[in-house]
Amino acid sequence: MMNVKFLIFILTGFIFAGGLLLCSNIKITEIPQEENLQNTDELKISKSFKASPEHEIIIESSIADVILQSHDVNQIEINFYAKGLSEKLKEFNISFHEEENSLTIKVKRKKKVWIFKSFDLFEFFQIEGIETAQLVVKAPDSLSNVVIKSSGGDIEIQNFRSNFELSSAGGDIQLEELSGEIYASSAGGDTRIRNCKGNGEIKTAGGNIIINQYQGKIEVESSGGDIIVNKLNGSISAFSAGGDVKLDFVLALGTTNLSTAGGDIKIYAPLNLNAYVDLESSGGNIKVDLPIRIEKKSNFELKGWIGKQNSGTTIKASSSGGDIELISKDMSL
Repeated sequence: MMNVKFLIFILTGFIFAGGLLLCSNIKITEIPQEENLQNTDELKISKSFKASPEHEIIIESSIADVILQSHDVNQIEINFYAKGLSEKLKEFNISFHEEENSLTIKVKRKKKVWIFKSFDLFEFFQIEGIETAQLVVKAPDSLSNVVIKSSGGDIEIQNFRSNFELSSAGGDIQLEELSGEIYASSAGGDTRIRNCKGNGEIKTAGGNIIINQYQGKIEVESSGGDIIVNKLNGSISAFSAGGDVKLDFVLALGTTNLSTAGGDIKIYAPLNLNAYVDLESSGGNIKVDLPIRIEKKSNFELKGWIGKQNSGTTIKASSSGGDIELISKDMSL
């Protein structure tokens, strides 16, 4: 009986030792680590084209921020800069197409051929390995038309007289010192406008719209963010599906129409305001601290004249769930 136990012990020892030897020959696949930062590189491309006030600039970018600046030279100067992993920088494709009075600039990623068995949906959409990508375009401050379509970066424009058609799929839009018709839409970023004049139409699907010092007539729409307009000289039509609306008048002209489906509305107006007001809230309070000749008043509605009648100026505001306030302000501030 002792010999049998001893034999079993010896056999067990051999099996255990053999298992260790077998495991030592198995190759272990390690999770690859991220590329070393020492492998980063830079990509720089510069181009210049002749320009005139009749010129149109068209920019399409799927990855880079687009910055448009004015200068005093009758040329369009283009500088593209990107920093990241060398293999990722090779994916950039920058092209230029010039016609008599127009220039088209495209910043794209080179298309890849995907094998089904190795297809990675996350990798298909990501832009890993790129630290920064920026397209800077300098042009004369007077152009006939500017069209910018960005599907992956911000848009910045400063100091131009032109008509603008701008769209961003995910970045912010920032405009300053512009004169002309402005159409701007963003699917997910904020839109900021400062010291601009002309007719405008601004839309965003998920961000805020912030406007400072605007002269003219403007239409504003946000599906989920707040609308803030400071120092407006003119009129505005503004709608927010879920945010607040705040408006500060320097001078009210024409018809202003404000509405929100779930937020509050605040209107700041000078003491010398001359306007017919039509305010309606189905779920909040209405407050007016300016002298008003009431035409109609109820728990959810207030209509009447502030200042001189028949001024040609109308202010309408409606909220389905918030308060509406018309507040006087001290113009000396």
